Amino acid sequence: MSNRKLFKIAGFVGLITIVSKVFGLLRDLVIAKVYGTSITADAYNFAYLLTGNALILLGGLGGPFHLATISTLTKIKDNAKESGSFLIKICFGTFVIFTLITVLVFFFKTEIVHFIVPASGLEPVYQEKLWHLTELQLQTMFPLIMISGLLGILCGVSNVYGNYFWPSFSPVLPSIAIIGFTFAFQDKTLGLALGVGTLIGAILQLLVQLPDLIKAGLYENLKFAIVKNQKAVSDFYHFLGPALLSTTIGQITVYIDSFFCSGLEEGSWTATVFANRLIQLPLGVLLTSFLVPFFPRFSELAHNKNFDELKKTSVMVIKSLWFLTLPVAVYLFLFAKPVIELVFERGAFDERSTVLTSSILVALLLSMIAYVARDTLTRVFYSLGDSKVPLVVALFSITLKILLNAVLVKKYHACGIAFATSLVTIFNFLLLGFILRKQIGCLGWMKHIKSFMKLAVASLVMYLFGLLFLFVFPVHLEKYDFFSKGLLISSSFIFCFLIYFGLALTLKIEEAQKVLEEIKKKLN
Repeated sequence: MSNRKLFKIAGFVGLITIVSKVFGLLRDLVIAKVYGTSITADAYNFAYLLTGNALILLGGLGGPFHLATISTLTKIKDNAKESGSFLIKICFGTFVIFTLITVLVFFFKTEIVHFIVPASGLEPVYQEKLWHLTELQLQTMFPLIMISGLLGILCGVSNVYGNYFWPSFSPVLPSIAIIGFTFAFQDKTLGLALGVGTLIGAILQLLVQLPDLIKAGLYENLKFAIVKNQKAVSDFYHFLGPALLSTTIGQITVYIDSFFCSGLEEGSWTATVFANRLIQLPLGVLLTSFLVPFFPRFSELAHNKNFDELKKTSVMVIKSLWFLTLPVAVYLFLFAKPVIELVFERGAFDERSTVLTSSILVALLLSMIAYVARDTLTRVFYSLGDSKVPLVVALFSITLKILLNAVLVKKYHACGIAFATSLVTIFNFLLLGFILRKQIGCLGWMKHIKSFMKLAVASLVMYLFGLLFLFVFPVHLEKYDFFSKGLLISSSFIFCFLIYFGLALTLKIEEAQKVLEEIKKKLN
């Protein structure tokens, strides 16, 4: 498949993902309005670490089960009998293993909650209440662990056979369920509507993947031979092991953050979650739209040992992601507080919540550029059949994260934890790039230095014009009502983006010219 065709698929997936992210934002707005940055919201978000995050990281697009399925099934997809046997074996094995893990989590939920939420330094009464609420949420959502692996496999099957709609759109369903249950049962004390809505939505998310399986025709050849060995199954688990460990270790950094946040002021963890969600809104759209269609291309080039084209394609993807990510990061740096005021500040989400969330958001912005490049390079390693290097890099990152958190949290509290995340993400990207160069040679960054300088100039000019806009229209002032502030923020984003895009065209930045060409073709 040509790069042009892949860019079209990227646009299609991007549009669907935008819809999904918008619903995710609406879900967060409802949660913020009803629960704010309260102890109930903290408890839900702490429990979500073990359950909802498992669904997103293991069952989502780009997760280890999704990538392992694509990497293995692509090689045998034309043999329906072998594919059907392969699928039933990995689904059965995944279901058994994750059911056992789910049972363990249920029986040891108290010990798990006390471990991930030590809440040290807090008042005993508050500490006990936080533990109790977190445990209630955990026992409500623990089946999500069982669903996660199966969801990742079915999403991978859909992508292998050219189906992208339901894997990209299905995350909307948990958001809709959470919104519905929260409005129907506004229980601000226990907040169980959040947990129940998350669980129901995840079940629906799994069920809607089944039609693509039926379309692929694999269901006609599903058979289970427990004795007979199958090379594809061995390849699947060989790939999955390090990738799963890498994802799990990456998730440990989130547990580390929750550990340090649990001893800070009320709402610190919920504010961190909301700030991360705002960061993930553009990043999730960009990474999903680019890496979902391009990962099979990476795998194809690596399988054919066409390393020159692999390097060229990976750098092209990174440059495209940087071109789109930079203006978002600059804009959020300038308008973090008014954006959060407009989006979240209502109901239980007060001015204190806004200040806390916006400060954390600014500290996370540095990670955006490194984040998209790191995830692209990780896919390149996976396409080479090497899931061990990302694992080793993730191990180094854990040590660095603990050290940075311990140093920065004392002075900067939750903002220090967020800044540590940015520094660790940059370290990840640089180390992956250095190791990849040793394996397949230089990616050719110096050839693009002029293009990178142009991107920096366009971003700087956009920043200066953004400052001018804030000087003329101080959006943060209370004199503006909700409608006026919304109009100003929308205008500021359009103004800043047009400055950036216009200057990028003037400087003849390749990515801007490609976007303009696609727009012209659509209009014609």
